[in-house]
Amino acid sequence: MFRYWSLALALGTLLLACAEDNDFVDVCFAHEGEKPPHCEFIDFDDVFQTSSTDIKFNWSFITKLTISNKKIIGVPTKMFASLPNLESFIVLNSLFYREIDPNSFVDCNKLNHIEITGTNITLLDSHMFPKTPKLQYLLFHHNRIAEIKHDAFEFLGELEELNLSYNNLTRLPSGVFHKLRKLKTLDLNHNSLVLLSFDSWFPSDGAVAMTFLDASYNQLVDMAWTEITVRKVNLKYNNLTSVTINGNCSEFHASHNAIDTVTIGRNCSLEKLYLAHNRIQGSDWLQKCSDTLRSLDISHNLQQKGTDFLNLKQITALNIECTNITLNYKTLHDLRKLRFLDISYNNLKRIDLENLTSQRLLERLMISGNPIANISISAIKRNFPNLKSLGIYDLPWNSTSLSIAIDDLKKHDIQPYIRSDYLFDESKCPLKVTPSFGNDTDHDSGDPDHSKDKRDHVVGGDKTFEYVVIALLLLAVCGLLAKLFVDSRYFPVLFKERIQRRTSISHESLVSCDLNG
Repeated sequence: MFRYWSLALALGTLLLACAEDNDFVDVCFAHEGEKPPHCEFIDFDDVFQTSSTDIKFNWSFITKLTISNKKIIGVPTKMFASLPNLESFIVLNSLFYREIDPNSFVDCNKLNHIEITGTNITLLDSHMFPKTPKLQYLLFHHNRIAEIKHDAFEFLGELEELNLSYNNLTRLPSGVFHKLRKLKTLDLNHNSLVLLSFDSWFPSDGAVAMTFLDASYNQLVDMAWTEITVRKVNLKYNNLTSVTINGNCSEFHASHNAIDTVTIGRNCSLEKLYLAHNRIQGSDWLQKCSDTLRSLDISHNLQQKGTDFLNLKQITALNIECTNITLNYKTLHDLRKLRFLDISYNNLKRIDLENLTSQRLLERLMISGNPIANISISAIKRNFPNLKSLGIYDLPWNSTSLSIAIDDLKKHDIQPYIRSDYLFDESKCPLKVTPSFGNDTDHDSGDPDHSKDKRDHVVGGDKTFEYVVIALLLLAVCGLLAKLFVDSRYFPVLFKERIQRRTSISHESLVSCDLNG
């Protein structure tokens, strides 16, 4: 056995060594004569040589070059001179022995996609990619970049997407994006940026109109942003205490910060706003977006008791979980388009349906984590005829009450949320109430002693049933073991007797035959 394991280990090591010594790169060719477009492997040494004069090929039909899991001295100077039709250059999970030379990317007249990811580069030097007039996508994510020169992107006037995520950036120099007037997507997530200085990074004339900005998972404490137009913004998991939302922004994510002040610009066109896990109080600042806002999440922001959402008549999804809000007539008055409502973990002891008469179109209602003694499923269905799901997770009900509620929900074609179906982990809301597991949904008794006896009886009945099942299983196992023990002692004896009997009979027969003979 040891020899087999040794042979397998040796074979695996050999295969791994062969894989690491793979001297080929993946290239794709355009249509060439009678040959259709195709991809194949070429010799790694033919691409990367120590000097440009050593390059041994002139394949003008190559359109895509992919290098992965290699050790590279560096991108050779003027390497792309022999690749005039190259459109995509990709380096994945490779080791550079020196930083990228800006003079490597010259005469790349058709290059529009560069992706260098999973490498050890730390610097983007001045005048990177000086002659790449059609470059639109530049992806430098998952590297170790700690410094970018202020004129690194000086010649990239056509660039539309820049990805610098998962690096070691702590700051960006002033004017670093001044020439990127056509930039649509900027991804800076998972760095260590402290200041979001849009006003100094981009041109001051406000000519840039981006579609998406992601600066989540940084260490941002402040943002300077006045004239730049960005449609979708993601600033989750930072240290911001205040944010300014421009009027042209349609989607804004800033959950898990320390925000207590929100400023809305003029002509608000905000449609989706996510500010969960902050320190926001009040909702008056939302009035500027009352005509456009459709989805709002301010969960885990402790509010004042009188907070309401009047005039947000276009809203279809509202999450006010763990906000300490009380439901009265004014809280959700006239929100007739509402289809999703989460009021979990608000210490609500009952749901007054008369305060929710406007929400006839509601499809999903979450009431989890509230000390609600009982609810009427039929009344909820009458009030919300379109209801498709009801969150009843972490309520102070025993198993009997929960089973009755689930059966009742299924009779009304409502899907129950009874586990962590929409809560990805256990709620850490400070308003969370420890379940007492003593209430029933079908009816309540006015006698406290009777209720206590009933709870003890139900719980005791459940425990007794469990004990009976366990005892039966143990008896079955013991019986099976006993049977095996008896069989192990009895069958060898019986088998031996049968052998002896069969042997004696055969011997007597032989003797008889001999006598007869």
